[in-house]
Amino acid sequence: MSRPSLLRAAGVVLTLVGGGVAAIQLYRWFTGLDGYLAGSQFVSFYAAAKLLLERGGARVYDLHLQAAYQSPLSHQYAFLPYIHPPYYTPLIAPLGLLDERTAYLAWGVITIILAAVALALMLGTSRNLRGARALPPAALAAASLPLFAVLQQGQSDMVMLVLLAGAYVAWSYGRQGWAGALSGLALIKPQLLILLPVLFIARRAWRALAAMAVVAALLALVALLVSGPQGTGEYLRLVAGWTVGDRESAQITAQNVSSLRGLFEHAPGGRVPALALLAALLSLIGLSLSWRPHVPRLDMALAIAASLALSPYQNLHDMALLLIPAVAVFDLAIGGRLRWPVGTVIVAIAYGAVYLGPTAALALPVVLAGYLVVERLAVRSDPIPLPDLDWQGPRPHRVIVLPAYRAARTLKETIEDIPAGHADRILLVDDASSDSTVSVAKALKIDVIRHERNLGYGGNQKTCYRQALAMGADVVVMLHPDHQYDPAIIPALCGVIERQEADLVLGSRWLGIDPRKAGMPVWKRLGNRFLTALENRVLGLELSEFHTGYRAYSRRFLEAVPFLENSNDFVFDTQILIQAATFGFRIGEVPAVGRYFAEASSIGFRTSVVYGLKTLVALGRYVIHRAGFPARWLTPASLTHPRTGAYARPGTPPRPR
Repeated sequence: MSRPSLLRAAGVVLTLVGGGVAAIQLYRWFTGLDGYLAGSQFVSFYAAAKLLLERGGARVYDLHLQAAYQSPLSHQYAFLPYIHPPYYTPLIAPLGLLDERTAYLAWGVITIILAAVALALMLGTSRNLRGARALPPAALAAASLPLFAVLQQGQSDMVMLVLLAGAYVAWSYGRQGWAGALSGLALIKPQLLILLPVLFIARRAWRALAAMAVVAALLALVALLVSGPQGTGEYLRLVAGWTVGDRESAQITAQNVSSLRGLFEHAPGGRVPALALLAALLSLIGLSLSWRPHVPRLDMALAIAASLALSPYQNLHDMALLLIPAVAVFDLAIGGRLRWPVGTVIVAIAYGAVYLGPTAALALPVVLAGYLVVERLAVRSDPIPLPDLDWQGPRPHRVIVLPAYRAARTLKETIEDIPAGHADRILLVDDASSDSTVSVAKALKIDVIRHERNLGYGGNQKTCYRQALAMGADVVVMLHPDHQYDPAIIPALCGVIERQEADLVLGSRWLGIDPRKAGMPVWKRLGNRFLTALENRVLGLELSEFHTGYRAYSRRFLEAVPFLENSNDFVFDTQILIQAATFGFRIGEVPAVGRYFAEASSIGFRTSVVYGLKTLVALGRYVIHRAGFPARWLTPASLTHPRTGAYARPGTPPRPR
């Protein structure tokens, strides 16, 4: 079954099963109202509402009074402190004017309405979730056990959900101020939204951050007006005690079974390893949220899911907030914005697994956040705009460049093996060799440039490409003059570019004869495989080899990529591939065969180790660049003339000697 068919089938199943489960849950709730009241956390909210109306806001957080008000409401219900912030209590105060059963029923109806509004808000503003496509996420939401827990327990999560849904929509439309303000209003349970400020900072959304801070300050003022300094102080003391886990707050802390905090506190080794793991997870989430380019719906979904996963305190009903990232996953999958859209099936399974118990409930935010992190880091940069290929003359003008250093022994054989008629110009750039490389090159009647001092392998290539562009090259092939690579595949390398299949082509030794049979040393094979696998993973590519020196480039590639900013040593080759991936260029491969003998390569074991380490550093710099800290060599400089719009030559090249 194809992937689209699988997704459609899963959507149908999810709609049917979800709709049935939702109907059963609503029936159970309505027919069992009295039974739910006996064990509902609504008692805590209802008692706080009556306490505010009868004793005033300053006494709401007196635990002894809370216990006294809760006791006559339910004899079977263990005392649970009310720790919602003072600015939330007036919102539920009208419930204290009703009898307990009526208040519970009224709050249940309000909960259902708020859930429907939140869902309609997200689905109604989505271009992808229209008509039948909206049914699977709607059914998933209606059937979710966390939503039923909110309804049954009379919790406050739906108030937060509506406000967060509004923030999600505002953020997706670029309304930073509204996104920040609505996020601030949603701070009814601040511990569930710990990563929203991180999102705003990571995306440099200062307007959103400022709006959130202003709203938070206004809510703090409302808290002082409602509860006064004494009541607000009692609330802060209670929350602070819960945060550090003292005995007085044990009734709250004991409910951390559904959070990672509960696992961390019972992890082997105590708190230190747990805190180290938490710091690592927060760093990964922060990196993911700052990953470029910006994908608003995915960013907000990740921030909410990760907040639930890393919250110091959350319960089953709090996971109703995961409705937002769940809808976002469906939205992005149908819109073709996810790399692995089958993950929507995983999300649906994770929602269903919540019915299996507390451990499965804990897995839901972790699975959802983990999936979103993987998808977030898989987002690639948008390709830079490129000019159309415009060949000069009857066919592409090919220039073969040879970055040379002490290549006198192998140069003649290398040049003679270049297929006749497949090179319009051949340019050798000698990097201040101490042998007769220049003399041999001149005798072979090819263009020669000699560096007065050694600039390194990367510095040599910079001269090669600048001069090739000045010669009018449309295709530039880099061929090592040490005869390690077979010149016979030059037509194949050039053909890929000339057919407009790629702008950079690699001669891969892993597509030809087994490098082991060709004589590649074992340490080179191991290093090559490790680095290639890592680079594919980080850059989102699927190349068979990154570390071949046999390459061909199109003119527009070399004109667009700031290769002059690259290193002057061997890591230049890695950097230019990272640039290709960053700027969205197509990379092709053709089979190549490497030869290994004494004169074939100047790269020994020590140089290879240094090169490998510098490759890791270059990858790390790429990650930091994608996280919002630009690197010059990964920022394409405009080569367009400000007046004429014509492409300018990237610098004045040296003259051939």
